[in-house]
Amino acid sequence: MQSRMTLFAVGSILCLFPTSVFSETLRQITVQVLDEDGKPAERAEVRARYLANVQQRNKTYQVPMELAPSQTTDANGQCELVLRDVSWSLAAVRVSRPEITIDEAIELYDKAPKQPSKREAYERKVDDRLNRYSTAWQKLSPTVDASQPITLKLEKAIKVIGRIRVNGMPLPKAFVTVSSPKTEVNKLFPVASPVLTDQEGRFSYYAIPGKLNQVKIVVERASGKRHLNLSEVPAEPTSAGRMYEIDTVASDYVVE
Repeated sequence: MQSRMTLFAVGSILCLFPTSVFSETLRQITVQVLDEDGKPAERAEVRARYLANVQQRNKTYQVPMELAPSQTTDANGQCELVLRDVSWSLAAVRVSRPEITIDEAIELYDKAPKQPSKREAYERKVDDRLNRYSTAWQKLSPTVDASQPITLKLEKAIKVIGRIRVNGMPLPKAFVTVSSPKTEVNKLFPVASPVLTDQEGRFSYYAIPGKLNQVKIVVERASGKRHLNLSEVPAEPTSAGRMYEIDTVASDYVVE
């Protein structure tokens, strides 16, 4: 009987406290995204990640984890991120916005000219617009002030085009990545996805703004996998994008 009375008393005391006392303390931050002209940027995807220490088989690995569910900005270029109740030493917010959406691209494809030669050129332009995007990022302090909005201004991705040769010959079907020198944020978000060269060794894609002087080439053949890392690679600005003419020597490639 006494134990029942004790439990009843404890339960009564707990009921006196609001449930928020025992719930997780979540921080909600406002993110304001501006376009290149300083105007509110609608439909930008906002992601937040932090570097977590994960234990596996008596080893510690640093793994990027989502700090909050991703959100899309509204007509005012804003969104709210509800941060997880975790501590971190490295975290960042990254924003990305495509020039056109998939639905908008489909509408443009439907308006393509009927004449084959004109249609092909038209669809190439739509494909190019579909690949264009703008981006921005900012590190998050562990003591981020939730009362102050975080403002990020977008920068347009840079189109990189180029050609790779090996011993004077075009290098087809090679994976190429052009990037800037790595920063801490690269531990949270990838620099870029590799692109495949065509039969003439040419490549083209849109890269995150920066110095873009680091090139990684990966070649996969039946004889094995080889790679080559190049730094301080020069590029020539052109109307079509940054042009890279990369001449390499077969003996410089490292066999994996």
